[in-house]
Amino acid sequence: MICIIRTEFMKLRRFYVLLIGMIGMAFPAILSVFTQTVTIPEAQIQDFNFTVLFNHTIWNSATTFMPVIFTLIGGFLINREYKDDTLKNIFTIPISFHKLVLGKLIVMGIISILFGFYSFIVTLIVGFITGINGLNPTVLRNSFLQMTGISICTYISVLPIIAFTCRKRDAFMGGVVVSFLFGYSSMFIKDVTLRSLYPILSGLTIIRFDTRTYMNTAESGNLSISVLTMAAILLFTGKLILMPYPGKASYT
Repeated sequence: MICIIRTEFMKLRRFYVLLIGMIGMAFPAILSVFTQTVTIPEAQIQDFNFTVLFNHTIWNSATTFMPVIFTLIGGFLINREYKDDTLKNIFTIPISFHKLVLGKLIVMGIISILFGFYSFIVTLIVGFITGINGLNPTVLRNSFLQMTGISICTYISVLPIIAFTCRKRDAFMGGVVVSFLFGYSSMFIKDVTLRSLYPILSGLTIIRFDTRTYMNTAESGNLSISVLTMAAILLFTGKLILMPYPGKASYT
């Protein structure tokens, strides 16, 4: 498994998709400042400080950018085995396709954490460039933990989509569309129980993100249900990975 992970990171240096992910992960912070700038004065947030900037970035990332980017890169990593016509060689070496997929998903999990840290750094840079104030050690610590935490939770949320669409060549692009709708739809869920059960919003509950400003609701999600939702997704993904894959004819 370590060999698979190391090999995948070596191959990533040759792929443009990682650059696309980095560009995409820079947009939430930029979009947060841009929206504040172009909004009419009456609707602008009067004290737009670093706390607000980080919160806007987390919300934009979790509901729009992260689901799409994680599904795109994760699906791309697995789909390369179809594109490069290497799956037929899997049967000649002592490694199953299930193990190969698991290794690639672990790599994508590590990348998601790195993207969370990258988004944190980009948000800091955007804040400094635009002259936003209100930065202190507490804001730095909380924002760092929340941004890395939401990246992990969001990745777990889209894991079943990646694991299911990787079973067929080029199907991951359909998974990207599903992930976009999956994240975008979360904005319209108000019921506290449904928010605890809906994976994207479960992640926000787990990191203790205050959704009142963004969802016009005073109730926070249920932490226990949210954690159980994440655990259920991991179990379901494991079952998807272990399911028999299409025959050799489907690989070509």
